[in-house]
Amino acid sequence: MKKIPYGISNFQTIIEDNYLYVDKTKYIEILEDFAPYQFFIRPRRFGKSLFISMLESYYDINKKDEFDNIFGNLYIGKNPTQYRNKFLVWKISFAGVDTGNGEEELRKSFNTKVLLSVKKFINEYSNLLDDKNIPKEVESAEMLVQYVSLLASKINKQIFVLIDEYDNFANELITGDRKSTYESILHGEGFVKSFYKAIKDCTNDNFKRIFITGVSPIMLDDLTSGFNITENLTIEENLNSVFGFTKKELEMIIEQIDVDKNEKDKLIKDMTFYYNGYKFNKNGEKIFNPDMTMYFLKNYLRYKRYPEEMIDFNVRTDYGRINRLAINFKDDSLITDIMNTGKTKTKLVEKFNISSMYDNTENFKSLLFYLGMLTIKGVEANNVILGIPNYVIKNIYWEEFYDRINKSIRLDNSKIADSISKMRIDGEITTFIEEFKNILNDLSNRDLMRFDEKYVKMILLTLFAVDNTYLINSELENNSGYSDIYLKTKIQFKEYTKYEWLIELKYIKESEKKKLESIKKEGLEQLKKYENSKMINESVRDSILKSILVIVVGKNEVYVY
Repeated sequence: MKKIPYGISNFQTIIEDNYLYVDKTKYIEILEDFAPYQFFIRPRRFGKSLFISMLESYYDINKKDEFDNIFGNLYIGKNPTQYRNKFLVWKISFAGVDTGNGEEELRKSFNTKVLLSVKKFINEYSNLLDDKNIPKEVESAEMLVQYVSLLASKINKQIFVLIDEYDNFANELITGDRKSTYESILHGEGFVKSFYKAIKDCTNDNFKRIFITGVSPIMLDDLTSGFNITENLTIEENLNSVFGFTKKELEMIIEQIDVDKNEKDKLIKDMTFYYNGYKFNKNGEKIFNPDMTMYFLKNYLRYKRYPEEMIDFNVRTDYGRINRLAINFKDDSLITDIMNTGKTKTKLVEKFNISSMYDNTENFKSLLFYLGMLTIKGVEANNVILGIPNYVIKNIYWEEFYDRINKSIRLDNSKIADSISKMRIDGEITTFIEEFKNILNDLSNRDLMRFDEKYVKMILLTLFAVDNTYLINSELENNSGYSDIYLKTKIQFKEYTKYEWLIELKYIKESEKKKLESIKKEGLEQLKKYENSKMINESVRDSILKSILVIVVGKNEVYVY
């Protein structure tokens, strides 16, 4: 039985130690048909480092004798390309560069990353290289690039350069509001720009191929003429599933592990809801996030039940951190619209820099796409329709919205959670409504929000997410229209959940309060239709469904029917 490789990004370890591996080696063949200097964006924790490790093993000249043992059972082992084991491979990862102690420390940390990678390179190829030590005068990252090229030229070998997390430190600078430092290192004679310019210069000598990964195109665009040689393959149709798992691949995974056949279909359905939905080309198929998938399977196999927390803490942390790239956008209403409707329309922008990423909505929406916070849902003429890919990402949006509210007023998590617990166990919503009223009053007193139905609904959704024991469905389509909020039992908390809730929300301006009775009548009629819909009746099984109409008038009055 195969082991689950959660958190493992060393390809050879996975192959040799009987870990499960979804064969992505066919993409080597495809990548070699593109230009040799390649750039690839995918969201955090999407399998990029493992793929780079696989490329390293395939192209490494020193692993020629191990080829059959490593790749013999994989696609590329049966269909090797002309470049198999042809290169000295120089791999650099910029994860963990120190960005918190000023530009000089950043430069030292960056140089150290490059220096250590060169030392490893020399050690790996000590059997081939004439020189075994780095001269003392070779200090900067730029000089180290030139030295690596010199080493290879002395033995007449070519180099494959692999750069992982090229923008890790740059994103930290942007989210940390250190724009001046960012511009200093990337513009003019900045040391990062000089490093990449040196790599570009070496392509005229023996840097034969380059493969770079990151999470956004911001830094690459800011490098401008210093590094204008790469082909951006991010949204290529035949590379849509180079990272992540297709549904067919997930089915193959489940066949190789200890899962009851009777549970297979349900597992795939639930994992689809939580972890699937990413599309990086309009003609591509939907992709599962690989880290989230492995997190779930690791926990499920260990205890033969769903993990209580369906969102990997590491994913939540990383996506929350990277999401800070997007929160500086000034148009709050756009974020609220996306969170309410789950979709938006735009033209995808392939390149934008730090100065222009907030200039227009197309750049901002494209940034959310690259970060994995939105994905392609459809096409309309020459626009794409972007949407929230899955339930995990919805939760991350809700957490971000919660943080915004919490900065304005101090929310009491325990009180909110207790009030939702009463909804689950006792079927009593009065306590929750009182908490909701208090929050509305506090926000309106500070005049920090433009109150309308969308904002009010986002507050409700965000509060329901605090307890994390309900599956929150917003704008759930059924044969009677779209219900505002449906709180469904989570399988992990089935024995602790007696009541499910169907909630219809209406908002009326204070000046329109005279419409209250007609709005009430309309809302109750809609609620009745939703209650009797086929989808709701099929969904509610072991729980009791309670339905309520919530009408918010102005900023302070809340009526429940």
